[in-house]
Amino acid sequence: MGNRIDVNIAGYALTVRTERSEEHMVRLAETLNGRVREIQKQGGTANYLNVVMLAAMELADEVLTFEERIREVQEQVEALRREREDLKTRLDRKSRDLLATLDDALK
Repeated sequence: MGNRIDVNIAGYALTVRTERSEEHMVRLAETLNGRVREIQKQGGTANYLNVVMLAAMELADEVLTFEERIREVQEQVEALRREREDLKTRLDRKSRDLLATLDDALK
């Protein structure tokens, strides 16, 4: 069902029902409020709703950028995993070949 948590976003009180902790929700509100303040300092728009939407879009852009980077890193990890398996297979084959050569030499 979730907890009811009160936060303040850009001067507006908001009650959120969530499974997240109150500390987490406060951090989210602080992050959004910080971005709102940054945009306000830059000027360009006086409409508060536009400022909040711009802040939300900037944060969403960061999320998408991080998700893209995570996918890239996951692909790199998978490529390294395949390379490791290939090297392990090659090492096993070379080890068997070497042992066979040594056995033949000792006969």
